[in-house]
Amino acid sequence: MLSGRITDWNPDRGFGFVESDGQRLFLHYRDFTKRYKVPEVGDAVTFELGKDKQGRPCAQRAAHVNEGGRISSENILFVLLLNAAPFIALIRLSRRIPGGYLATYWIGISLITYFAYVLDKRAARTKGWREPEALLHVLELIGGWPGAFFAQRHIRHKCSKVSYQIVFWLIVAAYQFVAFDYLHGWVATRSVMESLWRLLHQG
Repeated sequence: MLSGRITDWNPDRGFGFVESDGQRLFLHYRDFTKRYKVPEVGDAVTFELGKDKQGRPCAQRAAHVNEGGRISSENILFVLLLNAAPFIALIRLSRRIPGGYLATYWIGISLITYFAYVLDKRAARTKGWREPEALLHVLELIGGWPGAFFAQRHIRHKCSKVSYQIVFWLIVAAYQFVAFDYLHGWVATRSVMESLWRLLHQG
């Protein structure tokens, strides 16, 4: 098996080219052994060297590396934007808790969450013992959601299950809400608590 990267792809016509060791080879969508996703420029693939009907070398029996998963520059930028408010909130919180501890924890729990995804993905492939989804969500909830985001895209795990994604994005949204509310003096939380207090006393 050879390895290379797709350098050109026409989604309308279903073919493109893969470059391997300086050689540019034709690749058709029908020549993928498993179709995890629509091929894109930059995707890493493995393949066998074959020949087309005219006897020209081409890629055959291709497969996406990591089932087509990869971390793009857009993914990195998106996570940085999502981390902006929580990061500023951590800076303010570091007046009470040493910033080094907070940063170490955040990076550490993200790495732990990433590798929990890797282990669960491996178990899914080998039909071994799976990590409970609740455990993955707990790791996300206690700060590991950035690691989960990257794992979902790098190894393509839990990224297509709608119910799982709903809970994941609710956790991310909760982090944004808490960060913004903390930076604004808990205005929203106080408003909700006051409304609940009035309802309880009216009852």
